[in-house]
Formats: sequence, structure tokens, C-alpha cells
Amino acid sequence: MTHVLLFSSLGLLGSGPLFARLSRARPALLTFIDGFVLVSIGGLVLLEVIPHALAHSDVVALLVMVAGFALPSIAERLLHYGVRQTHFVVMVLAMLGVAIHSALDGSALAQSAAGSAGLLGYGVVLHQLPVSLMVWWVLSDRARAVPWLVLALMAAMTVVGYLAEPAIFALLPERAAVLFEALVGGSLLHVIAHPAHDHDPAQPHEPGHPHVQGGEHVRAHDHAHDHAHDHAHEAHHAHTHGAAQSDATYRWMNGVGALAGVALLVVLHLSRPPVDGGISLVDTWQTFWSLCLDSAPAVLLAYLTAGVVHAWLPAGSLAWMSRGSRLRQGLAGMAVGLPLPICSCGVVPLYQQLVQQGASTTAAVAFLIATPELGLDAILLSVPLLGTKFAIVRVVAAAVAAMVVALIMGGMIKRVRRALPLLGDAPPVPLSASDKWQQALRSGFGDMVDHTAPWILVGLLVAAIASPILEGSWITTLPAGLDVLVFAAIGLPLYICASASTPLVAVLVAAGVSPGAGLALLLTGPATNVATIGILTRMHGKRFAWVFSAVMIATAVALGLLVNLLLPTLPQSQPALATDATGTPWQLVAVLTVALLYAASVIRLGIRGFLSELKLSEG
Repeated sequence: MTHVLLFSSLGLLGSGPLFARLSRARPALLTFIDGFVLVSIGGLVLLEVIPHALAHSDVVALLVMVAGFALPSIAERLLHYGVRQTHFVVMVLAMLGVAIHSALDGSALAQSAAGSAGLLGYGVVLHQLPVSLMVWWVLSDRARAVPWLVLALMAAMTVVGYLAEPAIFALLPERAAVLFEALVGGSLLHVIAHPAHDHDPAQPHEPGHPHVQGGEHVRAHDHAHDHAHDHAHEAHHAHTHGAAQSDATYRWMNGVGALAGVALLVVLHLSRPPVDGGISLVDTWQTFWSLCLDSAPAVLLAYLTAGVVHAWLPAGSLAWMSRGSRLRQGLAGMAVGLPLPICSCGVVPLYQQLVQQGASTTAAVAFLIATPELGLDAILLSVPLLGTKFAIVRVVAAAVAAMVVALIMGGMIKRVRRALPLLGDAPPVPLSASDKWQQALRSGFGDMVDHTAPWILVGLLVAAIASPILEGSWITTLPAGLDVLVFAAIGLPLYICASASTPLVAVLVAAGVSPGAGLALLLTGPATNVATIGILTRMHGKRFAWVFSAVMIATAVALGLLVNLLLPTLPQSQPALATDATGTPWQLVAVLTVALLYAASVIRLGIRGFLSELKLSEG
């Protein structure tokens, strides 16, 4: 039983030719494999390898991970070049790289079998199939014995690495294990960076992306043969319809494979024995689950509200928020967001809808910052955890930050005018109440989910990975003043609701962090995160998003330093961080509903189409 991982790895390595043959008759099979491998391997690396490197405060480990990502690319290019140009030296170098990579895989399998490498061995096993397919396709124009010999070499070196691992690591320092894990993790990320069928020109295009060349051909054909015979038009229509059906099938299979990968990650988490000490997948999962329980109700409310706004308010109906001075516009944005119980996870789609419905940038940005900062639950929670003084300071600081950033960004948008894409065209004729509700549900729980779900998930994962690492780390011992800047920067990418950040800041302040640093985290954490920056980039451009981030950090730092001068100490209070991980029935229903919505989006778009929203394209 101790060699199960090794035998599984060798079996998948040898199954590449079989799957290559099957994929010729069933191309959608490869898109399923691609989705499964992308999510399962990507999840293991993000939730296992990266937290381990960060938990050891090992920047070198992260650099080694980057090297692990880049080196297989170099070896792969050498292999392509050597095959095409028949350069013996290049081929030898490529084979050497393949052999070293396989030996590292074997060593990782041995460490996982011994229980010292966590779940990394499972990732090594899973990546063998796409690697085997790549080798088979790259060498397909060689003699049939050549790809088999390369696969045999990889299998042999995997066994060598597996058997030699104990002797090798016995001679190395303890830190070598962390660096090795990072190296293998980076190489696994390289495998999932491209679709499984990228190396086979006979296979379908990437799921989630249309046939661009085919579309151009269709348009040219229609233009040139506008008066063609009916039978030719019918044949052309059948071809286009068949291509659309085929593309939908690829996306569906890609999405189903991704959901199977998620199921595998859950099974691995549930079957994993408890680990004492350090940051592990269990720690990350518990934090992620708590964040989901807190966020899901707000996300659902945000999607419903955005859909209602889209269906019931025609474009320009919020133009009143653009009237008057920018100061008045900012106050209007804060007034609109104040009564809404929306956290950082839910305000992003509403911001997008406000801009599309006619609100000025000043009003929308004030809404974007103030709404998650001034939630009634967070304010009430601040009183027992941080004290009445700090709670008042928090409210005032949030209002000041919202106004300052909104005024600056509102002035900038006049110089950077961009056409913002609408989620759907305005209805040409008046609709009944029933039709409007259908439109609201389609827009809020369909289009809006497709646009924001990837960013919300990324933001929650970033927070889940970072939160356990920050607690009790060296960062709590930074000198006052410097910690304000550091915590403002830390809060920028985090996806943490105002109510969830309150007990975290209470613990950090009790551990020695200055009140100003805690305030800076409270300001940048709920108001800005990966999702916010991504949506701002897509809507307004990278320059707008970067300026927004810089102004938000500068404002938070200035307010934090001011608080350190006016409120250098806080009354000691008992932070109640014991969160009920089971959640309320409403929270559980909300999490399940959001999960189903996101799963439907993944199946509808395919996992690569779903993640294409993260490319930060301005076009």
C-alpha cells in the first residue's frame, strides 16, 4: 500500500497513448481531462504548497516555485525545437530536463508516501496524464518507438527518484524539503497553464472561446453569397449550428471536469488526517469556509439587487447621482449605500450596475468604499471588541476615506473616458412585471455571476491563505508607523468583510499592533481587494485601478498615522474570535445557493472560459 502513489503515477504516465487514441473519436474527453486537471492540481498547489512556503516566511521558496514553473517550459521548447530541427544536442538537453523532472516527481511521491509532503504526491500523480499526452503528441511524427522510449525513460527516472529520495534528503538541510516542495509545485502549475489539447492541432480550440477564424469565414461567406441557392444556405447554417453545438459540448465537458476536480479536493480534505503545527490545507479550508458563511448571504442579496436595478431602472435613471458638485455626488453615493447590508464580496457587482445605469464615477466610487465600511453589523461589533472610541473613529475614517478617494477618482475619469460595456441591451418595448422579474433573475444570477464569480472566488482564496499566516507572525512586531504602511498594503488584496476583519484587528492590536495599523487594515481590507481591482481594471483600465489602489493606501496610511497620534492606546478587551464554523441555517442555504450558481456558470462557460474574466483585458 505504501507504493500506491508510485504505481498510480506510472499507470497514468503509460495511459497517455490510450487517451490520445480515444480523444480522436471523442474530442470532448480531452476538455473534461483539462478541466479536472486544472482545478485539482491548481487547488492542491494553491491550498497546500503556497501556504507552506508563506508559513515559513520563505521568499526563496516562492522564487524556487517560479523557477519550477519556468524550467519545464524551457525543456518543452527545447523538445519542440529538437524534434522539428533534428538538433541532436538540443534533443539531449531536452531529454536531460525530462529525466530530471521525472526524478523530482518520484522524490515527491516518496515524500508523500512517507507523510512529509502533504498532498503534493496526489498532484504529481494527476499531472502525469497531461504530460504523457504532451510527449506523445510532440513526438507523433517520429518513429513509433521514440515516444515509447521517452515515456519509458520518464517512468524509469520516476522510480529512481522514488527509491533514492530517503538517501538524498538525509544529506540535505531541513529547509531543502520546503524548497523542493515549492519546485515541484511550480512545475505542476506549468502543466495546467495550457489546455490539455494545446499540443495536438487536430483537437478542438480552448473551451469558452469562440471559433474566431471560423466566425470570420462565416461572415465573409454570407457577404459574398448573399443571393446563393437555398440548399447552400441550409448547408452553411447546418455547419454553423453544428460548430456551436460542438463548442457548447466542449465547454460543458470542461466545466464538468472542473467540478469533478473540486469534488476530489473536498474528498482529499475530508480524508486527510489532522496535522499538528504549521499551515495546512485544513487551516486554509476552515478559514475559507468561515469566509463563505459570512459572505454568501451578502453575495446573494447583491446579485438580486443588481438584477432588479438592471430590469426596473432604465439607463440614466440614476443620473441624479451625477448632479451638482463632486462633493454632493460623493455624499449621494454614500447615502445610497449606507442602508444596504452589503459587504466587500457583494458591493462589486452593484458598483458595476450603478455605473452602467447612469451614476457618476464619484458617486459610484463613494458607494464602493463606504458601503462595506459602514455596515451596521461591523459598527456594532466594533464597540465591544475595539471600544467605543475606536468604533467612532472607524466610522469617521471610513467616511473621510470614501470621500477623498471618490473626489480624486471622479476628477480622473473625466480625463480617461471609456465606453463601459452593458450587461444587456435595454428592452425595446415596455415589459410586464413578470418579464421584468425574469430579466432581473437572468441578469443578476446569470450575467452578473459570470462577470464577478471568478474574482470573488480568487479574493476568498487569497484571504483564506493569508489569514492563518498573518496571525502570530513576525509582522505583529513591526514598529508603530511602519506597521501602518504594511497593514494598509496587506489589506489591499485581501477579501475580508468589515465584520470579519473586526475580530482579526482586535487580536492584532492586542498582540501589539498599533491602533493606526489596525485602522488601516480595516479601511483597505473591506473596501479594496483582488475582485475590486480586477473589476475596476476591466471597466476603466489598468491606470484607473492602480491610481485607485495607490490613493486608497495613501489615505488609509494618513488616517492611521493620525489615529496613532490621537489614540495611541486602546482599552483592553477580550476579542471573541471563536466563530461558529457550522453556520446558521440561512448561511448554509446561502452558501449552497451561491455554490450552485457558480457551478452552473462553470458548466455554462467551461472552466477556462470562466477564468478568462481574470485576464484583466481592457478590450
